[in-house]
Amino acid sequence: MSKTLLALGSDALHPVLQDLHQQHWHITHLHEVKQHKPRQTGPFSAGLVLLDNKLQRKLDMLQLLGSQLDMEWVLLTDRQQLEHPAVRSFINDSCYDYHCLPVESARLAVTLGRLHGKTSLRRHLQQEEAPAEDKQLVGEHACIRRLHQEIRRLARVNVTVLITGESGCGKELVARLLHQHSDRAAGPFQAVNCGGLPVNLVQSELFGHERGAFTGASSGRVGRIEAAHNGTLFLDEIGDMAIEAQVNLLRFLQEGTIDRLGDNRSRNIDTRVVSATHVDLPTAISSGRFRQDLYYRLCVCQLHLPPLRERRSDIPLLARHLLAQNAQRLALPQKRLSYEAMAIMLQHDWPGNIREMSNRISQGLAMASGKVIRPQDMGLGGIILPAQQNSLDAIREKAEREAVEMALELHSQNSSKAARELGISRATLYRLVKKYGIGLGD
Repeated sequence: MSKTLLALGSDALHPVLQDLHQQHWHITHLHEVKQHKPRQTGPFSAGLVLLDNKLQRKLDMLQLLGSQLDMEWVLLTDRQQLEHPAVRSFINDSCYDYHCLPVESARLAVTLGRLHGKTSLRRHLQQEEAPAEDKQLVGEHACIRRLHQEIRRLARVNVTVLITGESGCGKELVARLLHQHSDRAAGPFQAVNCGGLPVNLVQSELFGHERGAFTGASSGRVGRIEAAHNGTLFLDEIGDMAIEAQVNLLRFLQEGTIDRLGDNRSRNIDTRVVSATHVDLPTAISSGRFRQDLYYRLCVCQLHLPPLRERRSDIPLLARHLLAQNAQRLALPQKRLSYEAMAIMLQHDWPGNIREMSNRISQGLAMASGKVIRPQDMGLGGIILPAQQNSLDAIREKAEREAVEMALELHSQNSSKAARELGISRATLYRLVKKYGIGLGD
């Protein structure tokens, strides 16, 4: 990755930039924040700001620009400006380091070199991890294969998407995949847990505030919606958002503008909104806990994640994936599941879904004394298998029957389409239908 620098400040920066240019930095120098259009230049491995009174008044814009470019700043300032609360807040939130004037060129070069190395490593790891997120949506069940197709289709269209499903099914992962496969992938992804926001902080968290907007607001703050400009805003647990806050969110979705607390200027925001909930929103609308007009704005298209118990045939595949992933994450040796442990996992209802499975496998990796994980290592020792379903063959047959029934239901009993969905021939489908006594009407 080449050493690319975005420099902001007056012509007083020229001597510093000349030294950096001789050290093979590729530099874009701007005098004003508003001169920069993130989609036209970059990426930058570092940002350099010479702070004067004009730029000090635009620290919120610098913070937003750094977020959009996925980049940290090195600040050049005098000691007097360091006493300003907004400057200190900017350093804490958005800066890798700061240098006091006059600049020591050699020391600055070392700082920028370290920032370049940090940025290069982080982006390299992100590039390696991006395809892995696709792989984390693990499963061969028809509903998961169909979900992959729907994600790629909807990623190309700039509409709001509502993701539904029980807790622990992977709704945020799906939201990230929608972002990664869209033309906004280079922009920020901002995730907000709406259920975890106190009512009195929702406005500030989502829309931001100016200094002095309320007691304790010693400096301005960019809201999460504004920070998602040119990217994706993910509103998790939207069904738990306080009814008082829903009207402001609706206004943003209708007009595409926000007003920070304490500021009467409207800001145009370009972001794609993806939301998720485990709540039945039509029921919440009927009971007056959720606005119907907001629901229609959020749910132009919908994706549903089935609970793990409805795709049991994927459990062995998921278990192997989580064993390898969690062993690596915990720096533990690879282990395998015992026959009894897998049989119980196939029978278990998984009320916490994939999150629960990951937790139990991590527990098993930590607690197993040998190379084999047994049910008691995962906290599943108290589960007793029914006598008629204590073999893997019986459990596999149950999952196989459910998969055939779901494929036929999905394709209105059309055997050709159901067979293609399952990846089998029509002859094999007819054999399974006969074996399990499934009704079939073409």
